[in-house]
Amino acid sequence: MAQKNNIRSIRFSDELAELIDRQMGRTFTEKFENLVTRCVWELPGKEVELERLEQEISKKRKQLQEMTIQAGRLGETLRNLETVITREAGKWKL
Repeated sequence: MAQKNNIRSIRFSDELAELIDRQMGRTFTEKFENLVTRCVWELPGKEVELERLEQEISKKRKQLQEMTIQAGRLGETLRNLETVITREAGKWKL
């Protein structure tokens, strides 16, 4: 890692302290640096992946909607066919 010449003092919430503490690293500084670095390098890729997944979900929802409509039409066709078969069978009774 680069030389650490920047000394700063900051205040933050207990919640943020817990988030920092959950990061990989031996010291608070390493954990903080890892958190910031991950956000800078990984977040843009995760946002792109999220957008792709949202588009895929939207596409799948449209497919599901179309399939639901088709299933409804098929069900109605089967009911109509059953009605016709029942009528025809009644005509052939001896």
